[in-house]
Amino acid sequence: MKVRANEALAWTLVAGRQGLRGIAQVFLQRHAATGACLLTAVAWQSVTLALGCLLGALTGTLFGRWRNAGADADAGLHGYNGALVGIGVLLALPPTELAWGLVVVLSSLATGLAQCWRRHLPGSPYTAPFILMIWLLQAVMPLAGWPPADAVLPAVPLSGLMAVVAGVFRGVGQVMFLDDPWSGALCVLGLALAAPRVAVQALLVSAVASGLAWMGGFPANAVWMGLYGFNAVLVAEAVHQARPGRLGFLCLGVILSLLFMRAFQWLGLPALTAPFVLASWVACCICRADR
Repeated sequence: MKVRANEALAWTLVAGRQGLRGIAQVFLQRHAATGACLLTAVAWQSVTLALGCLLGALTGTLFGRWRNAGADADAGLHGYNGALVGIGVLLALPPTELAWGLVVVLSSLATGLAQCWRRHLPGSPYTAPFILMIWLLQAVMPLAGWPPADAVLPAVPLSGLMAVVAGVFRGVGQVMFLDDPWSGALCVLGLALAAPRVAVQALLVSAVASGLAWMGGFPANAVWMGLYGFNAVLVAEAVHQARPGRLGFLCLGVILSLLFMRAFQWLGLPALTAPFVLASWVACCICRADR
């Protein structure tokens, strides 16, 4: 019995570490401590969203381990789409049994889709499975008559330098759909645990992308809420991992993310992280062609 208890404990610790790495993989990192800090950042804004994030990450991790216990599981690649699905579902629906059940189902589907992509298609799916699951949910909700979650109160407006600083941190936090600048600061801290370069890059890219959006005449409220920064933050890391040190490709990815984000807004479609995915696919294809 003692041996079985030790084995169960060891298995739980491994699954938990992989789940935290899955949360870290939202920012394309595989550091468990980063995942724990990111989960804390979500909890700072909403405990309910944090529980959804954790449930989604663990569901995706366990589903992925069941289907494939290889290197992808240890790197946390089975958990990040589920983590985002957990947040997305709880932003769309009130925290009822329906919502928690959908977190489990959609996280599993997103993980399975990502696994199939990696096996049969070139490149990375990034967060495309998460996007498809939330788009599906948003399409089904009015047809099924499911009531939406309560509207989130708008953030307290800031002005001057504080608005700029808050916008930069929000540009990082919005990767996990967090509009509290303190949550964004915790995300930056989590990234610093993985690598200081990643944290500094995230802040710089968020600032540059927000500045370009402001100079381009994009809606000011969206700029200071960080809505033009978070996709750029993810694109920059994806391009860096594809071609380290190539600033031109990184700048291309950031600009593409801004254009895609604005296009989704013009069309009135929920962008989520689609601008990041599209810009990363384009930029990384150009990177591979330039080798």
